[in-house]
Order: sequence, then C-alpha cells, then structure tokens
Amino acid sequence: MSVNNTKYMYVYSNIPEISDFRPIHLAVTQHGVAMLRYGITQDSFITILKDKFSDSQISINPGTHVVIEQIDEYLQESRKQFLYDLDLRNCSKFQKSVLNEVLNIPYGQTTTYQSIGQSIGNPKASRAIGAALANNPLPIIVPCHRVIHTNGNIGGYLGSPHGNKKIYLLRLERNHSNV
Repeated sequence: MSVNNTKYMYVYSNIPEISDFRPIHLAVTQHGVAMLRYGITQDSFITILKDKFSDSQISINPGTHVVIEQIDEYLQESRKQFLYDLDLRNCSKFQKSVLNEVLNIPYGQTTTYQSIGQSIGNPKASRAIGAALANNPLPIIVPCHRVIHTNGNIGGYLGSPHGNKKIYLLRLERNHSNV
C-alpha cells in the first residue's frame, strides 16, 4: 500500500444493526487496522485521521471490511475475538504496552488499571494507563471496556462520562461468556 514512499490509509464505514454503535468507521493501513470510531460522521472520522496520520493519503472504500463484519458479529453476540493485524505504530511505547496487555483480558472478564500496571512493570501508573486507554485507537477490538477501577467503579469510556457504552459491552460479554 505504499508507492513512492506515499503511505495509504483506507477508510471503511458501515452501519451495524446495533444502534448504540452507529455508524462504525475503520481505517486500515498495509500493517493492519489503525483506528476505529463509532457514533460520529465519516467526515469527522476523516478529520481525526488527517490530524493523527498527516503523512498518509486517505482513501474512502465503499466496501465493507472484514473487521467491521467481525464487530457486527461481536455486537450480535456471535463472536468473542477479532482476527486481524493491528497497526499501533502511531501509539507511544507505553501505550502499546498497555494496549497489548489489554488484549490478554479474556472475553467476559475484567481487570483493574492497577493490575495492568503490575503486569507491565509499572504498578503506580494507574492514571497514565487510564490516559492511554482513553486514547485507545481501536475500542472494542482492543477491549479497554474490560478495565475498571480497583474499587469496582467502571469509570468513563472514550469520552462518555457515564460509561453507558462500557456498561453495555460489559453486560453483553457477561451475558454471553458461556456461549
């Protein structure tokens, strides 16, 4: 996907059946899925991409990407994991370590910010971990909704102070973790 040192990013958008997550936008590079957002317009998504990936040429793809199909299956309770390469090159080393640790949290289970800190060798970094997850470029795929406070409080979720979507995803997984 790179010609003459030009980096390309392909954008896919779809409206899944689950209304709380409409529409879903996905950005894919030659290295894998780079960004996912839902509940915003495609134009807003393109603006975010241009800011974060200013060195890439962005192309809109009218088709549906396999990862969007997998997300739709996940939201319809028929998928528990995502199978596709992730492109985390735009993340800091610390954020990559946090996101990679979050990928190890099993479907239907939760862990704490503090536990993530201990796992990555930085047990006092709960706030920094929270900040890294607040900027998760791949929500749902990298299941940051599975990370909660030590006291059991679920915390916010990607700009939602009440965590409504986080609660939705946690309930979805808990209700179907034995399926």
